[in-house]
Amino acid sequence: MNAEVVLTYRYVLAFLALGVVFAAVAIGVPMLIAPRGRGVDTLKTYESGIIPERSAWRQFSLAYYLYALLYLAVAVDVIYLFPVALVYRTLGTWQAFAELFAFVFVIALAVVYSWRTGAFRWE
Repeated sequence: MNAEVVLTYRYVLAFLALGVVFAAVAIGVPMLIAPRGRGVDTLKTYESGIIPERSAWRQFSLAYYLYALLYLAVAVDVIYLFPVALVYRTLGTWQAFAELFAFVFVIALAVVYSWRTGAFRWE
């Protein structure tokens, strides 16, 4: 291997080594200083110092997942709107406006569909 190639990658190798050192320290130090208490109480669910009333494993309503998926879909779509908003002034054509309108229209259809199917009703 040529010495010039190694010199060009010395910063990459240095940052890689630094990352490995930081990861080792972040994993190693807590293992050294963490308490090693083993007992029945360490396996219990901690609820702000209060004795738990029931198991932590409960089933949640499907509505929570629907809210999460709907939020995720809208949030990702809105994230895609930011770059378009930044370059819209330079584009400024009717084609760009039509494409932006079509994109927002599809998002609106998803929200209207979710609304009509009752995804926003809290039960």
